[in-house]
Amino acid sequence: MKPRPLIVRRPFVAFVSVVALFGLYGVGDALVWWIAALVGVVTVLLALSPKPFDLLGALLLALLTLVGVNVIAHLVGVPKLPILIGLAIALLVVGATICWLLYLKDEDLGWALGAGGTIAVVVILGVPILVDVLNAKSTPVPKSELVASKLDLLIVTDGSRHPAPREVPSDPALEEFDVHYSVGHAEGTQVRWTLVDGENTTQALAAAAQGADRPSVGSAPARRQDADTALVLLVDGADPVTDSVVELPNLPARAGEVARWKQIAERAAPAGTPAFALLQTTRRDRLRTWRRFQSSGKAISLQALGSQTATDAAFRLAVGAPTSRTDLALATAYQPILLFDRDEPVPWALSISALFAEGHVRLCDDKAALGTDCGSGPILHPRELRSGGTHLRLATRPPTELQGLARRELANDAVDAAPVEAAEGLGAAPEGTPPPGTTAVAAEKVPGPLPGAGSAIYVHPVSVNRDHRRLLYLDYWWYLTDNPVGVGGGALCGFGLVIAGVTCPNHQSDWEGMTVVVDRSETEPQPIAVQYAQHDSVIRYGWSELRSYWNQDQRSSELTERIAGASSRPLAYIANGTHATYPFHCGGCNQVAHSERSEGSHRGGISWIGNETGACGEAGCLQMLPTRQAGGEPALWNAYDGPWGERHCQLTYYCDSGSPPGAPGEQDRYKHPAHHDGTGDEQGGFVPGLVE
Repeated sequence: MKPRPLIVRRPFVAFVSVVALFGLYGVGDALVWWIAALVGVVTVLLALSPKPFDLLGALLLALLTLVGVNVIAHLVGVPKLPILIGLAIALLVVGATICWLLYLKDEDLGWALGAGGTIAVVVILGVPILVDVLNAKSTPVPKSELVASKLDLLIVTDGSRHPAPREVPSDPALEEFDVHYSVGHAEGTQVRWTLVDGENTTQALAAAAQGADRPSVGSAPARRQDADTALVLLVDGADPVTDSVVELPNLPARAGEVARWKQIAERAAPAGTPAFALLQTTRRDRLRTWRRFQSSGKAISLQALGSQTATDAAFRLAVGAPTSRTDLALATAYQPILLFDRDEPVPWALSISALFAEGHVRLCDDKAALGTDCGSGPILHPRELRSGGTHLRLATRPPTELQGLARRELANDAVDAAPVEAAEGLGAAPEGTPPPGTTAVAAEKVPGPLPGAGSAIYVHPVSVNRDHRRLLYLDYWWYLTDNPVGVGGGALCGFGLVIAGVTCPNHQSDWEGMTVVVDRSETEPQPIAVQYAQHDSVIRYGWSELRSYWNQDQRSSELTERIAGASSRPLAYIANGTHATYPFHCGGCNQVAHSERSEGSHRGGISWIGNETGACGEAGCLQMLPTRQAGGEPALWNAYDGPWGERHCQLTYYCDSGSPPGAPGEQDRYKHPAHHDGTGDEQGGFVPGLVE
């Protein structure tokens, strides 16, 4: 067959070569440049090869051209197009490139058209279907049930009488749980119940204050289905409402008290119920005699716990660890400083409570016969969430609004919020720290709205005894509305690149974070390491090495010079779009554990407003993740097992966003906070295989 004239070949070769070079740029930006160069060489060699290898070369060239078209579209600011239009463009680009390449190699035009069209349809339309089928799971849909939110709290006093308690303010954290109270008092080793299944703290505190003067209800409380139960014993007859609980005098032990209250606990609640004996003492010798009080509970110093009401003590001991007050104080002292990249689309950590309160959360049922059913209205309380065959539909602010909000709030100096100071001693909470499990602050101290309203980050403290050391893993989490990956020259999830999780890693919602490891074996706790979550890896860095680097690094010093306590807090440089956390700033970056993979820049140009204030709106900037069973299990929205958001798909198989993540309680880092995949250094080196 006669070769095609140069006037036909040159424009095509020139055009495709230029666009394919943009495609190679996208490959290099997503991976590393030597891989992009290798792909380019292999493509040229195969394209010039004889049959049948030229078909493979034509396909590679067509795919590079498609990536190049997407890179150019991103550079010139072409808006995101509907998926089906993008598929049509991809079919045209891939099919035309293959067709023209084969035609210019002296193939019959009809055959070239057929080959180009067939290959384009198989690759662009067929591969996403094949990937979805291969990844499909045949596991049955779990039973739909409410998230863990029921608490049955039992309070037993010694029968002492106290004045009628003053009215106490409502606790927002308590309102999120479905709490029932039962109150009784001890008579010998028996319990006489005076309130069963009370639904508010006022009833419970009144019953506890009346003691033996309150008439019996004649029946013992019955545990509700799916409810967690906790028993609190007011051994020393403390007033159920005490303003200055930390100033209470120490009371001595009574003969036989441990054996007596052990019998009382056994009669008051079913076997296995966690029982907490509240003792009005800080003396270690008395607390030590109660060590074998119960295998599923323990004795607690009333003064150290710091709860002003018996109901608050019962709630806190039921949902969090007995050391939660101290844990939160340390978590506040070592709260990470979040530094977003200057080009980050969503530089704003959202408060989950605000999302629910503002009506931005809907629960969608995936088992509806006619498709997804998102109900008649928003979910206003996390306890209404149902796990099992459901997902969340979130109506959040667009990235442009979040960027403007972050910069505007940071530049607004009208409100001078008090800085957060470190804890003074092992059991002291810093000034202004909200109690564990609560969000209320004294908003009247500051006129007008506080900066950072609707923003917060979260922490899950986990105590671990290892190598004769008492370690505390402060596992921090923050929620971002989107995961707009910017690597690949912006081509990912572009025209025709709609294989969710393969070519398209973007997804709605993003839960990210890091873990600070604190050694509290000595009187003065000290951080010893920081573990950074970076995609599918957790990298551990030594605290002293990090602190030395930050102290000497000019940019880190400049970014944190206005932030209170920066000299004792870790820095979190958050990668643009991917939101992986790093201890160092970087412009053109690769991942640490996978150095062949590109990473979004993390230069720290936008400081989170919560870094510089002691409050975010009317709630603390740092809050505890909701838990139950003394902090051992997630609760409320943290226990929800469905996706936080939706995949954006057409015709089922073609998606320009991947699967959204689950709640922190569903993720491996939450379940195993001590685990890390290796250690890193300030030069970006990585030593794999070290696992705790």
